[in-house]
Order: sequence, then C-alpha cells, then structure tokens
Amino acid sequence: MQLFDQLFGKRDTLWFENGAAGSRPGKFAALALSGGKSISVMGMAVAREGLAFVSTVQIAEPELQLTVALRQRKIETRVRVDRSEPMKAPDKVVHRYFCSFMAIAADDWDAVVRYVENKPEPKVIDFAPTVDDDFRSLAISVQNEIVKYLVRQGRLQPPGPGQAPLIRVETSKPRDLGQGRVARDVLIHSRVTKHQETVSFDSRFRVFSTNQVQALD
Repeated sequence: MQLFDQLFGKRDTLWFENGAAGSRPGKFAALALSGGKSISVMGMAVAREGLAFVSTVQIAEPELQLTVALRQRKIETRVRVDRSEPMKAPDKVVHRYFCSFMAIAADDWDAVVRYVENKPEPKVIDFAPTVDDDFRSLAISVQNEIVKYLVRQGRLQPPGPGQAPLIRVETSKPRDLGQGRVARDVLIHSRVTKHQETVSFDSRFRVFSTNQVQALD
C-alpha cells in the first residue's frame, strides 16, 4: 500500500520511511503528555521533520505534546503520530512511535537541525556588565551619584552588590570655564529592559573639578 500511494502521488514519503535517510539515531530523554499525565519516554532518532521514541506505556492519542532534551536544551513540540508498533524487549514489550512535528518554535527547530547535522551550538555571547576606563577615572563619589541618578530616572537597572553598572562612557578633556571652574562633560550610554523590550538612553553630565555633578538633560 505504501508503494502504491507513492507511485500514484497520494502522499509524500515520511521521514522514517526508506531507511530514515537524513535522520540522526541516538538516545535522548523526553516526556510525553498523554491522558493528562507526563510519561517518560526514550527518544531513538531525530530528523528535521520529526522524531521517533519508545515507551513502556502504550499511547493512544494521534497527537502528543512532547518535551525533548537535546544537548541540554529543552524543546517543547507538538507532534503527530504517523506510525506505532510494538517491539519485543528482553523482558517486556515496548511501543515505538514515529512522529512528525506539527508545532515547534523557530529557535528550537534550528537546534534540531544543528543536532541532526551534528553541527556545534553557536557560542553564547557574554553580555556581562563592564565599566569603561573613562568611568573609572572619575571619583567614586561621582560614579555613585551618576549611577543613582540614572536609576532614579529609570535609565538603568540597579546594579547588584559587587556588580558593575551596565553602561558605556565617553568623557571630554577638562575645560576651563572661567572664574576658577574646571569641568569635563561625560556622556553615559545605558539601557534597561521594560516589558521584554530593551530601551537605550544617552545621558549627559558635567563633572567639575570639585566632584560636583550636573545633569545636562
């Protein structure tokens, strides 16, 4: 029947047919939601189009919600069961399921493709807060006053104990303003996350030789 369907164009070949070409075999942990209960299953193969797993519990649903662990990444997906069959294990009968992805997040599907093609995961960029040398050149009292101002204005998240503020700093050379006053202008680039959106700010200050700080905007 399968060959008949393929010859007459009634359906496309499923990923696990014809020797499961293009899939990657290998065991991985997974959870299947069946009958309102989570069932531990063992993944056996992954392809771009779907996956295969075995279960000691027979699953009747034609569609399943699965949580799959690939390379320490938890992937949530909804699958359609295309084929199920019993398998004889050494001391019991288990059930094997071949499934196709119905719903999966784009980032998770990209991770599936990397796994299938045995490509490395992209490097995680470290956005750890840093402080410019220009900012370090300011007096501690000036640094603290600028950070407190930015936090009050909602332009900076309060840094944790022992943590540097997440800012980038540009300073001008000291200028003689007359009447014995010397100052330099400081530009602070900061950002905060509000409602899952990152907002950037540019704030200008004038720092006097007496360590007095004046906000310019």
